[in-house]
Amino acid sequence: MHSLYVCPEHEIGEGHARTFSWRSSSGWLGEGFVIRFRGQLYAYLNQCPHQPLTLDYGDGEFFDAEMQLLVCRNHGAMFEPATGKCVAGPCAGASLKPLQTRLTDGCVYVELPPEEDVELE
Repeated sequence: MHSLYVCPEHEIGEGHARTFSWRSSSGWLGEGFVIRFRGQLYAYLNQCPHQPLTLDYGDGEFFDAEMQLLVCRNHGAMFEPATGKCVAGPCAGASLKPLQTRLTDGCVYVELPPEEDVELE
């Protein structure tokens, strides 16, 4: 796996997100996001399991108004921030694809998945 630098940790406040992207060796552009929820950092591929669309519709906003669930802006699917599991909407029971995060010297990194582990829709 390859690590990707995202940002300094202090730039991701509670209930906020930071998006990132990368290009694979075959040219596929991957997109992901890191959130802070209840003090913990979580990262996911930015793709709804319902349809191959980004959750944030490009605006970097992932949380609902109460900052308790992640929301797909396209069709309203709702996901638990800590698990990525869809709890309501057209893909209920499915999950976002998690990415491993790590902190090094106050900076957030994500471990990118091998291409063969990413299902391209």
